[in-house]
Amino acid sequence: MGGQSLLGRPNIWGATTLATVKQGRFRVPVAMAIAGALTLSACGSDGDPQAGEGENADEQIQVVAVQLTDQGCSPTAAEAFAGPTTFEATTDRTDEPELEILDGDLLLGEVANLAPGLTGTFSLTLEPGEYQMRCGRHSDPVTGTLTVTGGVGADTSEAADAAVETYREFALGQTKILIARTQEFADAVQTGDIAEAKDLFAYAREPYERIEPIAEAFGDLDPAIDAREGDVPEAKWTGFHRIEKALWVDEDLTGMAPVAKKLVADVRLLQELTRQVDLEPAQVANGASELLGEVANSKITGEEDRYSHTDLWDFEANVEGSKAAFDAVKPLIPADQAALVAEIEAGFDDAVAVLDPYRKGDGFVLYTDLKEQDTTTLAQTIDTLAEPLSQVAAIVVAP
Repeated sequence: MGGQSLLGRPNIWGATTLATVKQGRFRVPVAMAIAGALTLSACGSDGDPQAGEGENADEQIQVVAVQLTDQGCSPTAAEAFAGPTTFEATTDRTDEPELEILDGDLLLGEVANLAPGLTGTFSLTLEPGEYQMRCGRHSDPVTGTLTVTGGVGADTSEAADAAVETYREFALGQTKILIARTQEFADAVQTGDIAEAKDLFAYAREPYERIEPIAEAFGDLDPAIDAREGDVPEAKWTGFHRIEKALWVDEDLTGMAPVAKKLVADVRLLQELTRQVDLEPAQVANGASELLGEVANSKITGEEDRYSHTDLWDFEANVEGSKAAFDAVKPLIPADQAALVAEIEAGFDDAVAVLDPYRKGDGFVLYTDLKEQDTTTLAQTIDTLAEPLSQVAAIVVAP
């Protein structure tokens, strides 16, 4: 099933955005913006999709509701028609679980870090087939199935293909840089040079942070490269942050040589998968929004680089990756949306400018040097940009 676009299944990012909660309200996922002009249908408690008599299900955005429980997914077996689909996830769990829709090892879409009492949503377009649902933490087993019936077609254009290839060239360029920098970092780790490895840590991770949404689609590849402590079982913890802890907490690289070697192999695999996977413009636009959402809603706490405190390197890379994705799909935005384009471009300028006071040499000050007002200003600036940017995917998929 691999190697096809979302409308030809499976895909990268799954035409999905995460529902985020800011200031007591939801930011509407970009794909949901289409729903206002379409008929909604819902999944009943038994998982059967509901559509009006005589209606064409392929022309609807249907809603599949999933409850995340301590036992897993409810319902455990859901059904949907092929075509645009919005998933609504709710939970009473306190460990902030996630809903993942999977096609084998390929992650199509997700709601992550879902808090009790809130509803998280994402949308994607499904073709007929059998999918899996994971309701819990990423390391939990799959506990649900999704059966999709019917048929759906894919719309393509030269302009859309050009946008996708523009972004793919950027992503592949970043993987090339990532491999070179990761090898240099790994060499320092394998020779036990702690000082050199510390100097190279943030530098090596920058290209990864620019294209992180791609890696997140490939099953366990993102956790292998970038999992934080506690994201995966201790015995399976590998990647940048495992070495980060050895450098800054243990100050001892004993046992890290195999981790470094595996890290190089994993980023090489990322390059190959990026070269092969099919994309569509909405997915690229969603990735742009997702990168900013991660900064404003989770990374702003300093949780990402919790030992090295090199978070500002990540923030800048996330903004750069988001800008590259937006630039790739910008030619697809109609002329009557010029004001939106101008607002987004101004927002990117502001996002770059808000980081400038914290630059130091070729990098940044440590994140622990920032005051609460500094982090608040960063989050607000990124969030202000994310609002208009979240509209782009719906625009580029509109007929």
